[in-house]
Amino acid sequence: MPIYTTYLGNKPKAKAQQVGSCFVYFVMRNRGNNEVAPSKQLLEHYKNRPVHLTVIEAWPTYAQHYMDEILSRPSAIDWMEKRAGEAKIGNILLVCYEKDSAHCHRRLLAEEIARRFGVEYKGELC
Repeated sequence: MPIYTTYLGNKPKAKAQQVGSCFVYFVMRNRGNNEVAPSKQLLEHYKNRPVHLTVIEAWPTYAQHYMDEILSRPSAIDWMEKRAGEAKIGNILLVCYEKDSAHCHRRLLAEEIARRFGVEYKGELC
């Protein structure tokens, strides 16, 4: 079964029902999955970037730092491996606040789980 992503304002519980048996994970700080959430410092640095840097310009640096952070955490690797195992019996839905998945860590996380553990990432639920 695949991994999907969505944002909090997209009513993930309703969307989860559309994809059948589903495990829903909120992958933002203080929602129970901190091991894969960006650190408070990284997120603040990204949100408070200099005015002259657009999201598109700041994104590659943020994305690299996020991946460096989670891949350095054994607990994050374990978390990803468990989700990949669950994907054998149901769909996985990763949820966070950011509406634009192109500039969101949930997409990076889903892609890493897919790459590392051979699970299919089907993209964003609309």
